Amino acid sequence: MLRFVLLMSLVVTAGLVAAVAWQQWRYLNARRSVVHDRQAIFHSSQVFHVVTWLALREDGEVIDAVRKLRSVLESGGNASMVYAGKAVTNALHSEQLKARLGEEPHWDALVVMQYPSREAFDAIAATDAYRQALLGFAQTWSHGMQRPAMANLMIPVMYLALRVRQIVTGAPSHFPFVQADELPDEAKQRAAELLSEPELGKDAVLVANLLKRGTPAQAAADRAYGMRMLAMMAEAPCGIMHMGRAVSLDPAVEFDQVALVYYPGVQFFADMARSTFFQGIVGDKQLGDTEATVTVPILERL
Repeated sequence: MLRFVLLMSLVVTAGLVAAVAWQQWRYLNARRSVVHDRQAIFHSSQVFHVVTWLALREDGEVIDAVRKLRSVLESGGNASMVYAGKAVTNALHSEQLKARLGEEPHWDALVVMQYPSREAFDAIAATDAYRQALLGFAQTWSHGMQRPAMANLMIPVMYLALRVRQIVTGAPSHFPFVQADELPDEAKQRAAELLSEPELGKDAVLVANLLKRGTPAQAAADRAYGMRMLAMMAEAPCGIMHMGRAVSLDPAVEFDQVALVYYPGVQFFADMARSTFFQGIVGDKQLGDTEATVTVPILERL
């Protein structure tokens, strides 16, 4: 009997290890071949990330401008670009940013840079080359992120656990999305903007979020919204690619968290945004402040 129990324990353990390994491979494959994100799975706790929003000058072209920026930022060998995206729609605007910049910004691109440490970033940011590179854009905004490697490594495992629970409990599927009978004009506009990028956004969309927690009541509503979205992502599958503590580079603007979330293409995202599922829960997305920009990947074109 003991031998049988030990054997079954080994079989179950081997099955769990295989399932987790498969899930990690699946998300890594999406990161590399679909989102074209070059984030290392493991990295030092000292590593510092900077997310930079970019608005082009009138004569600018997105891929050319970001390519030139990458060349400057990576030239010293102490920085690497892990993600670059063309902004498709500016979904939500931060009240803090509007006050700080004096207007509601319209972003054209976004990049995520990795530096060996906060000190390494500060040294590079103090150089004339860095300042001149950003002056090539009409407007920029950068926010830091402390991205814990192990916590991010566990995100796919969380989605796997949610998916197993759905299967075991017989939870109804989220798909196919059912379009809502009535849509706000803003939702229609966002969907149209998304579907205007059928080539770059065919397989992937990455939404960059700066998040500031609200009141306890807002936080409770937002948790309910988040759990519904996580359940949908577990089934899709898609979900969070980068998550970390927000680190302000400007004392006038404070956020709590940075999250970059992957969805499988503009058609998927547009269908989701227009669905009864999303329209039924989006009102619970309540935060103290947020900046959310929907992008499509361009790093492989730089």
